[in-house]
Amino acid sequence: MSRELKQFVIKTLGASFILIILGWFVFNFFVSGKYISILPWMLAFFLLVTLATYSLQLQMAKKDIRRFTSTSMIVSFLRLVLYSAFAFIYLANDSENAAVFIVCLVVIYLVFTFLEVTDLTRISKRFKK
Repeated sequence: MSRELKQFVIKTLGASFILIILGWFVFNFFVSGKYISILPWMLAFFLLVTLATYSLQLQMAKKDIRRFTSTSMIVSFLRLVLYSAFAFIYLANDSENAAVFIVCLVVIYLVFTFLEVTDLTRISKRFKK
């Protein structure tokens, strides 16, 4: 495992821990009774997908930085399709909690996407030199 990947794993695990703490705080003190049991599974799903796609993009950046941009766009598109399918399947089975689910989905998506994009941008700039 490369140094970059190890650092990213630590960042995403830290972000996951912070999301767990914030989720506990919000669902216990602000919107009690609105907790949905899929949240830990959603967080794990996003974590695994983010780590897998980051690893793939990191390998591409190391091999051929010129193909990195197109590969990143394809990976991002496929990840978005996967997340959309996840949301569609859940909402088809439990539309009663749609608002809570969508808010949690967006927050988790934004956190992991921000981490991945900032890290890959930093790394791609370094490999271009």
